[in-house]
Amino acid sequence: MVLAVAAISAVALASSGPAATGVRGEAGAPPQTTVAAPAPTAPPTTAAPPSTVAPTSAPALPLPGCPPPPPKPGGGGVPYRPPNLVPEEALPEAKPAPAVSVDVAPLTGKGMWIWKFGLSQGGDADAIVARATAAGLRQLWVRVGDSQSGFYAADVLAALVPKAHKAGLSVIGWGFPYLFDPAADARWSTAATSWRAPDGSRLDGFSPDIELSTEGVLLTERRITVYLGLIRNAAPDTMLVATVYRPTDKLWTGTYPYHAIAPYVDAFAPMVYWGCTEPGAATLEAVERLATLKPVHVIGQGYDAGPEGGRTGAPSAAETVRFLDVARRAGASGASFWVWQSIDDEQWNALSSFPWPLATTARRPNA
Repeated sequence: MVLAVAAISAVALASSGPAATGVRGEAGAPPQTTVAAPAPTAPPTTAAPPSTVAPTSAPALPLPGCPPPPPKPGGGGVPYRPPNLVPEEALPEAKPAPAVSVDVAPLTGKGMWIWKFGLSQGGDADAIVARATAAGLRQLWVRVGDSQSGFYAADVLAALVPKAHKAGLSVIGWGFPYLFDPAADARWSTAATSWRAPDGSRLDGFSPDIELSTEGVLLTERRITVYLGLIRNAAPDTMLVATVYRPTDKLWTGTYPYHAIAPYVDAFAPMVYWGCTEPGAATLEAVERLATLKPVHVIGQGYDAGPEGGRTGAPSAAETVRFLDVARRAGASGASFWVWQSIDDEQWNALSSFPWPLATTARRPNA
């Protein structure tokens, strides 16, 4: 999961009706209508449908620590790179995406990402479920594998998934494919989608974290479509969510392959780590653009970016509410935060108190 915070111009793209695009897409032109983002409000007791909420002017939220200091020379480590590279010309053709319709109800409402299980409530599954339900969460996003170690989370999932499902929480596994060998990445990813607990419960979805070369990933259109085609055809009934970069102007009109990814996935989950960008504008831009491709679930910033050269200090409660409020009113299916082990009590309290009523009865998690 990328933790770098990129500052962009706070451009709010909206319409007077429901959002027409999703979370974080790179293909296509920006929307034509430019309107200021919705203003923050106290969390409403009843959620009004997005179509009845007219956008209003964006507030001037204080963003302490902006702009961040210039990066120090030579900062940052060298990202991991897999030892075996399959040349582009040796890759098979990408399999076409099967014509399937998968329920995306598990993406509805609020959620939290788990990267290092042992640093999340001490790795206590009961404590994780208890805190998640107390905060009104609907889903947990749990890391299950990567190119270096393969699928490694069977024991964690066996401890967590049945308890989460009993409490009405969905569990979405996520992993980090480096795409040096897309077929090998597809094998460990499919092992995650095929996992079953002793009681028969399974993941409610799988989300590959699709990064760029700054994280050591070899992302090309052919590599990502080969990878996604193998997973989609092996597990056509599994909800597949692409975790992607926020669709800034540079990425939206550049080389990030949002459009190539879209046919293979059921939804996009853009990483809206706003840093020094007004959080409502960053969120609205992501939802407006990506919703043209697939449903959108936005991921908010729940960490202090200072240690990696970004803005110092965790996001405030006001920023957190602003992110959630704009996401819900713009038409996002849900919103979650990266990451459990780093989010502070102020953000937890803001997340917990913000209501995200479900428009319809959510699907029962996979049993």
